[in-house]
Amino acid sequence: MTIKTISGATQADADLCNVLDPPSKGCHAGGGIHVTIPPDWQARIAAGQDVPGCSYYRVAENGTIAIADQVPMQLAIPAVIAALTPPQQAEAATLTTKLSVAVVTAQMEVEP
Repeated sequence: MTIKTISGATQADADLCNVLDPPSKGCHAGGGIHVTIPPDWQARIAAGQDVPGCSYYRVAENGTIAIADQVPMQLAIPAVIAALTPPQQAEAATLTTKLSVAVVTAQMEVEP
């Protein structure tokens, strides 16, 4: 998996990433600190609240966002773009441009 980081990220970038690669309950990691995930975790993420223990996209305090492979893969599928709302389609074009100049910040192999 490749992680690309874009600078100058907006909430619209994070919102679109969360549409293309929906939030999930639980982190993609092994052991560590275990947290109780609230039953309304999806609503909290949609409201822009931080929800420890869940994987989702959000803009960091420094204005960056780290984007996994799933988002660019979805952006490359015409049917996925066609299913988005017109504002999301415009944001998809903007995000695609940002990803074309993004910095690769991590690469890792994921076992099946």
